[in-house]
Amino acid sequence: MTIRAESSPQIFAFLLVDGFALMSFASAVEPLRAANTLAGREVYRTICVSRDGGPVTSSVGTVQPCQAKVGDMVDASTLFVCAGGRPWSFGDKKTFAWLRLLSRRGVRIGGVSGGPYVLARSGIMEGRHMTIHWEHAPALSEDYPELVLTRSRYRIDRDRVACAGGMAALDMLHASLAVVHGRALATAGSDWLL
Repeated sequence: MTIRAESSPQIFAFLLVDGFALMSFASAVEPLRAANTLAGREVYRTICVSRDGGPVTSSVGTVQPCQAKVGDMVDASTLFVCAGGRPWSFGDKKTFAWLRLLSRRGVRIGGVSGGPYVLARSGIMEGRHMTIHWEHAPALSEDYPELVLTRSRYRIDRDRVACAGGMAALDMLHASLAVVHGRALATAGSDWLL
């Protein structure tokens, strides 16, 4: 299998909000691991981020260690916010400011499951098409009627990515991998995860 060469691994950061949806997170991380395995080298590197750098508890009670905290200048090309439960209640101003800073610095930013709600609250989704998990859509539309919300598994609009969560994150990551490293690697990764 031929994949496009990169000088160093692309870093994907995952900002985990307490109660993040474990299935959505796993569906976003596993295609990156599969790509590394199939490529025979580290094409992607993942780091987990939390508000304080400490571990975060998922929706099912598992604890995920983190390597960085909000405010750190992570050297990531992409950052995904993973949230679940009640994303409208997340109101950490330091996190919102950090997301705006990363946006200005050209980091591709996305949200998974309830994560797009956090992106909307930070003010970085204006003028972008987006989606969100179906259970959060009515509240998001009510709080942010100016946003362009569509019902789809995932939505990529320039440097913003939004995903409805669950298994949709697999589709979103495979689409992203196809753009960067070619359809062969993305298809092989998709087949492998079946």
